[in-house]
Amino acid sequence: MKVDLVYWLDRFGGRTDRLEIELKPFGYRMAPITQWKTLIANEDVKVEKGKPTVIKTKTVEIPENTMVGPLNIMRHALGVTLDVVECGIPDKVEENKCINEVLFLPVDDGEVRKGDLIGVLKVFFIRTGLLSRLFSISPPKVELTEEIVEANLTWRYDGDIHRERFRTKVFGYTRSHIGVWELLVADESREIRTGEVTRIKIRDLKLPPNTVVVPLSIMRNAYGSVLDVVQLGKPSRVEDEKIIHQAVFLPIEDGVIEKGDLLGVINVYYVGVKELKPVMLEKRPERIKMVYRKGERIEKREITVEPFGYKRSPHAKWEVIVAEEEKEVKAGEPAVVGIRKVEIPENTIIYPLRIMRHAYGSVVDIFCDCPPWKVEEGGVAEKVLYLPVMDGKIKPGEILGVINIYELELGPIEKIKNWYDKWIRMSDEELMAYVEGMQ
Repeated sequence: MKVDLVYWLDRFGGRTDRLEIELKPFGYRMAPITQWKTLIANEDVKVEKGKPTVIKTKTVEIPENTMVGPLNIMRHALGVTLDVVECGIPDKVEENKCINEVLFLPVDDGEVRKGDLIGVLKVFFIRTGLLSRLFSISPPKVELTEEIVEANLTWRYDGDIHRERFRTKVFGYTRSHIGVWELLVADESREIRTGEVTRIKIRDLKLPPNTVVVPLSIMRNAYGSVLDVVQLGKPSRVEDEKIIHQAVFLPIEDGVIEKGDLLGVINVYYVGVKELKPVMLEKRPERIKMVYRKGERIEKREITVEPFGYKRSPHAKWEVIVAEEEKEVKAGEPAVVGIRKVEIPENTIIYPLRIMRHAYGSVVDIFCDCPPWKVEEGGVAEKVLYLPVMDGKIKPGEILGVINIYELELGPIEKIKNWYDKWIRMSDEELMAYVEGMQ
C-alpha cells in the first residue's frame, strides 16, 4: 500500500515536505520489560485552557527497536502530554530516535516552567517482522539504563499550583500483560461544548499498587473521548495505591453529560516495580448508561457491565490510519476526519503508536457512528478525532497515525487473579520464559 507522509522538513512549524512510501504488513514482539524516560520542560511557556501547545523539552534519546507511549494519570497540574515530536523526519521504530518537543493540551490557564516534569514516556523494546513470520520472532535483548533525574513535580490544591523539586532514580518495570477494565462513570452532570476540553468528576476509582493505566481506545461516548485521568493532590508513584477522581474529556459536539453516563474505559495493567503482593480483586457488576450515536441521533441505554479482564499477547501488528477525505484543519480546533476503514478483529484492543506521524497534529482516538462494540466482537473504525496544532489541509492518502493491535484472552475476575498470582510467584527467568510462550 502506498501512502503519503507529511512532515516538517527543517523544524516544527517551519516548512513541510511530502514523501510517498510503500507499507508492508508488519508486526512485532515485545520484551517483558519497559524503560521510563522523563519529559522535562526546557522553556517557560504560558498556556491557555484547551489550546494545544508544543513545548520544548530536554532532549530524550530513544534506542533502536523501540516504540514509546505516555505514562498516563496526568503528570502536570496544568494539562496532558498527548504526544511527542521527533527531532527531524520521523524514523522507523528500528532506528535510533531523539525527542525534543511534546504536544501538550492544557486543561487550565497557567505557566509551564522550565524544569517542570510534564510527562513520562514508556519505552517498549520490540523486534519487528512480517506478519507471516510474527510468531517465530524471538523477543529482543534489553539493556535498561538507570538515570538520575531532577525536576519540578507539580500539582493543584485548592485552586493553587504547587511545585516541589525532586531528585530520583528512573528505571522501569516488568510487565505481566495482565489487565482489567475499569469504567469511568460520570459522577456529576455537566454541559459540554465542542472542542472545549474539560475535567469531569467520576465515581472514585481505586487502583492497587504496581499498576499503570491506559485509556481504552475507540470512543465509548458519542460526545467525545477520554484523554487521561486525574488524581487530585500530589501525584503518587506507580508502586503506590492511588484513587482516580476525574477524567479529562474532549468533546466533539455540544451536549450534556449526565451523572451515571459512561465516559470511557481504562486498561489497568499489573506491573513489577518493587515487591509484589497478591491483590484483592473484588469487583461487582456496575449499572451504567451507554451514550452512543444511532444515525443522526444520540441515544442512551442503561446496561449492567460484568467485571472482566484479560491476558494480552506480547505479539502485535500495526495498522496505518490513512485519510479518506480532504479536510481543512485549524490549530486548536479538534476535527473529525474520515479514514480508510480499519477492521478491528474480535478479541483485540488497540493502542496508538506515539511520535506524531502527521505534520499538522495528532490522532486522539478512532471511532464510528455506531453503538460501541464489545471487545470480543470486533468492529470497523471509519473516523478519527484529530487534534491540529497548525492550520493546514489534510488530503486523501496521507498518514494520520498508526495503531497497534493486540490479541487478548478474556477472563472473569477469578481467572485474572489466578493469572496474576502465578505471575508474581515466578523468578525473573521463569517470567521471561512465560512471556515468550504467550500467544
